[in-house]
Amino acid sequence: MATASKNLYSTIFSGKEPKMKQLETAVAVLRETLDKPENPRLATLWAQTLMPFRSDQLAEAFNTVALTSKGWPTLGDITEPILDAEYAADWAWVILGLKRHGSAWQAKPARYGPQWRKAGAGIDDWEPGPLLEAEIPAPEIPRRLVECLARIGGLVELAKHPATGHWQWEPAEAQRIKFQVERDFKAAWMAVRKRELGRGV
Repeated sequence: MATASKNLYSTIFSGKEPKMKQLETAVAVLRETLDKPENPRLATLWAQTLMPFRSDQLAEAFNTVALTSKGWPTLGDITEPILDAEYAADWAWVILGLKRHGSAWQAKPARYGPQWRKAGAGIDDWEPGPLLEAEIPAPEIPRRLVECLARIGGLVELAKHPATGHWQWEPAEAQRIKFQVERDFKAAWMAVRKRELGRGV
């Protein structure tokens, strides 16, 4: 079975040149792909702005824009899908964590099968059941998510989301809570992420 070849931008961003130069090259190649005149100043400005993102994120974003743009894209056309993917990953991680560890963020206890007795054992002589699932320690919450949670009132507030299963809501109320929690968390996430990007993180 043939493997898919790397896109052109993956090649650019996996090279040995400094990242700033890789970005300038990517912008120049994008301009050529979209049949736009050269603009070295724009390439430098874009490169400075996009430096905080990982190379794999940039390669994917540039490739997508090259394949889908009908005109010259904005910086937002590059950064929006990157931020959307980051947000989706962080959201999924913290919601799964709440399902496993609760709003107290504690280790999920080990699960065992039923106890059993050996033949001829006394009525109170039980053997421990087999281990079905080992304890799952609660992971450390990344700094970005700690800051997001502080903005919305902590894990207790996020745990109200119907997906965590911690609260029982009437259907109409569940929709309202779902919308509210997701809106508040995303606003907090975007504020924290933009501050990180402003610091070059």
